[in-house]
Amino acid sequence: MDDKNFKSGFAVLAGLPNAGKSTLLNNLAGGLLSAVTHKPQTTRQNILAIAEGDDYQVVFVDTPGFLTAQYKLQQTMVNCVDRAVREEADLVVFLVDAAADYSHNAKLVEKLKSVYCPIFLAINKTDLVKDAAALDALEARVKADLKIARTFRISAAKGEGTDGLKQAVIAAMPVSPAYFPPGQWTDRWERFYAAEFIREQIFLLYQKEIPYSTYVEIEQFTEDLGPKNFIRANIHVERESQKPIIIGKGGSAIAELRKRAQKRIEEFLGRKYRLELNVVVSPDWRNNTKMLEQFGYIVRDEK
Repeated sequence: MDDKNFKSGFAVLAGLPNAGKSTLLNNLAGGLLSAVTHKPQTTRQNILAIAEGDDYQVVFVDTPGFLTAQYKLQQTMVNCVDRAVREEADLVVFLVDAAADYSHNAKLVEKLKSVYCPIFLAINKTDLVKDAAALDALEARVKADLKIARTFRISAAKGEGTDGLKQAVIAAMPVSPAYFPPGQWTDRWERFYAAEFIREQIFLLYQKEIPYSTYVEIEQFTEDLGPKNFIRANIHVERESQKPIIIGKGGSAIAELRKRAQKRIEEFLGRKYRLELNVVVSPDWRNNTKMLEQFGYIVRDEK
């Protein structure tokens, strides 16, 4: 490794809910690190995925989709985006959904106007838009709003154009020592991902407000016990009426959730686990500052 030419830095993915940030992160980092569903607002906290080679280390940051906060949890999600683009970024990849109404990006665009680092535009889901003129018009509209260093047209879901984007991101990183030890692929503990994958399956299995009203707390997590490895998780919901929906008739829904989540966790961790799920009613937790601190969404600065 040539330390004098080694490149390392933070590339922040910013965009609206469902723009495809988590799919792109998984594609760029070469692993399923971020929960991916067809529903918006799946990501609630900044997730770091580390891609490395002989002469580079890029820390990709998947931020929550930018939104207008309607309760305290969503405000913490907005704060995650602010912190990432203002404090952490050596580069911002602004992800725009080619098939959606660009005007919905207006508030995020205003935030991006104040960043000092370069901005790459990644127009995503181009496989859904066959009209090249429409893509040209969208690119021109973004460039009228922001100073764009480079533009890429991609389909994150199909992996089209993402390699060129990744190589450009690597080239844009500053000369710097690595921020993380070689071989480390994320800054999160395994139990964080266990909770994320349970929540991912909740998004896939349940309808309407249920997924957004849940928080998954890992109560117990064992490892190195071979066939005795197990995870015990509490699924917090906001109302008593939501508890039987999670459980389902005769426990059928939660049994399916347990089966799917356990499979996902085992695939990710590469070892067998027995997963236990419990449903807890925590009234209006998304607006409860104390609970948001307990769940790690609000972190107080230590004096």
